Amino acid sequence: MLKIRRTFFLSSLFLVAVISASHSALAHFPFLVTDDQQQPVLFFGEGLSDRTYHLPESLKTFPVQVQGGEESPGEIQWQAVDEEHLVGLRAGQSVAPGSLLVGSKPYGVYHGSKLVYYAQHFTGERPAAWPEPADSLPLRATLKPGDEALTVHVAWQDGPLVDAKVQLFDRAGETLAEVKTDKQGAAALPLEKLVDGQHALLVGFTDADSRGDYQGEAFDSASHYLSVTFNWPAAVRVGRSDLPDLPTELTSFGGAIAGDHLYLYGGHIGEAHSYSTAEQSDALWALDLAQGGDAQWRELANGPRLQGLAMVAHGDNLVRLGGFTAKNAEGDEHDLHSQATVSRFDAAVNRWTDLTPLPEPRSSFNATVLGDRLYVVGGWNMAGDQETQWHTTAWSADLGEDKLTWEPLAKPPFVRRALSVAAHNGKVYAVGGMQQEGGVSTRTDIYDPKTDSWQQGPDLVGESMAGFGCWAQSLGGRLYVSTVEGTVQRLDEQAGRWEVVGTYYPGRFFHCMLPADEQTMLMVGGANMSIGRFTEIEKVVVED
Repeated sequence: MLKIRRTFFLSSLFLVAVISASHSALAHFPFLVTDDQQQPVLFFGEGLSDRTYHLPESLKTFPVQVQGGEESPGEIQWQAVDEEHLVGLRAGQSVAPGSLLVGSKPYGVYHGSKLVYYAQHFTGERPAAWPEPADSLPLRATLKPGDEALTVHVAWQDGPLVDAKVQLFDRAGETLAEVKTDKQGAAALPLEKLVDGQHALLVGFTDADSRGDYQGEAFDSASHYLSVTFNWPAAVRVGRSDLPDLPTELTSFGGAIAGDHLYLYGGHIGEAHSYSTAEQSDALWALDLAQGGDAQWRELANGPRLQGLAMVAHGDNLVRLGGFTAKNAEGDEHDLHSQATVSRFDAAVNRWTDLTPLPEPRSSFNATVLGDRLYVVGGWNMAGDQETQWHTTAWSADLGEDKLTWEPLAKPPFVRRALSVAAHNGKVYAVGGMQQEGGVSTRTDIYDPKTDSWQQGPDLVGESMAGFGCWAQSLGGRLYVSTVEGTVQRLDEQAGRWEVVGTYYPGRFFHCMLPADEQTMLMVGGANMSIGRFTEIEKVVVED
């Protein structure tokens, strides 16, 4: 992911040739944002999701003023932070929504050019109330929302900045639009280019007539870069819940909400890409959601050590399917075996009961329940040193029967694992995953039980990695997907496309996003490629 973003930003910079494209500073900018507590944060990264790059020494005293809003203008008092999810600066107190943060700081002299950074952040999500920046910031931008476009007015010192490129990015670093300012320094960003959640604007130019001396180094030009961040009103908000952290770090686990309880089973608890008996969980954990922040995790009936399994809710009970078991000790050659076991957990008596096994061993797949019917899609069969078999089959069974009878579905028009499967509006959706050939897929495939047939749906928004270890969930008659790129996407069935309706940081994969009530989902477990695993539970709230 970092390599993808680095290539992307280098290809989109607008610098003059006097600066070497190999210099690391060219791919990084200071970004001002506010966190969930409205505390200002400054970091130096390739984009809004790159928050753990080291802060250059020359930027560690980045002065930032608070303008507008309900608070009196003043300078931010920074505290240096070096945390798992953030390296940079954080303010000790919050600012009022609707205020504007502005700041600037020279980076230094490189190849004879003085580099100067400028940063703005419009707080809150009321674009009509965003204030105009004071002229104390030499390079600045004013944002004015209209009926059809968000107009950006760029000023340099006492006048408009003409013919300047303005680039718009989303939280994941994807380019949404590129426009140029006119004679009035204005550029229009069509509203349809904006997605819900956090955005960044980048503007830059070089003053070839600027000469002087900075900290003992002579320069014969000056390059100026402005980053502007703002939140566009989101249909989905993601934030920290008041629920207790997970009892352990988990990826590739089974997760479900049955009754008032959140359940987690099995999963990987070892180092990345390391598999052994000791690095797989055999625990069933339960959290009583009715107790809210006072709830405590309880360990219930254990079972086999598994990861890459599926677990679904059926009434107040659970059904656990497949997964793989590592038979090797830690540090030994991997000996991994997919399983065909299916078991039901009866919450009333705290006991697992074995059901009819799957027709073949299966792991790295997913399952869902539509009415009383259970559907199993995707995955593969690992059998130690034998060749791994990718599954080309899909199955269903009636959970209302005492004895499960597995029935084949029409052959899926794809072969994928590490995918998500969700029941939605009478159909079964298979989203994303890793293909047997061709790498990660953002494809959606839809199974109709009435006709026993598949049809292809729209691709997810974003790079291909958006489909890897994602989670699809139906809520309130709409289908949502959370991705490793940090986007919550919603299916627009009428338009036949996915749309980004919310963002979060850091993105997760091999996690669960489970329905807590009619407007809220819980994002649980999983990991981020550059940060690691998560134990905190986030809530995903649908606003509309």
